[in-house]
Amino acid sequence: MTQHLHDKFLLYLNSSLAMENAALERVQKRVQQTILEDSKQQLQNHLEETKQHQDRLRQLITKLGGSPTQEKGNLPIAMPPDSIRNVMHPSMTSAEQELMQSVEDTIVESAEVTGYNLLIQMAGKMNKMDDAIPSLRQSLQEEEKMFGWLRANAPAMFAKLWPQIEESLSSSSSSSSSKIKTTTENVDDIHQIFKCESCNETFTSREELRQHTLHKHESR
Repeated sequence: MTQHLHDKFLLYLNSSLAMENAALERVQKRVQQTILEDSKQQLQNHLEETKQHQDRLRQLITKLGGSPTQEKGNLPIAMPPDSIRNVMHPSMTSAEQELMQSVEDTIVESAEVTGYNLLIQMAGKMNKMDDAIPSLRQSLQEEEKMFGWLRANAPAMFAKLWPQIEESLSSSSSSSSSKIKTTTENVDDIHQIFKCESCNETFTSREELRQHTLHKHESR
């Protein structure tokens, strides 16, 4: 293996490590925030696996004479444009947030599976890199397992969360309708007074005032 390929492979390994560093932080937050118990258990298990993925990459990078990065990469997630996000996110319920986070979990895991597959293929093409493949493959298998769990459980997760989302949306709609109705009723309850500028006599409608003016003042 030439020095150029050696250095390039180290860059790819560190790039994957940076992704794992970011993934660890994300999974830690998801463990704390998820509202589904089965997701919490699965995420907790994957948190420990992610730490092992970091350790394997650090050991491999160090063995090859490199310095393991402490930086965090940018994880791929589905991000709508600001015009949509600014309207959608402030009104999202906890159930909606969980649903969207689970979608992002799946996207991240898919990217990590792709990344480890690439590393294994690269290692296979390089002389004296065969000993790196077993540790990379073990991490790949664990990422594939998590990805598979997310995909398999997506329908059940949606079924659990949708009733909460639907109830919240219905409540919000009813609340808005109630506010509009109450406002309309309050306006209807206002008794308007119409005053004759000539004699200061008061009336409860414009028509009464008009008839009064017509017969009492304009007839003179």
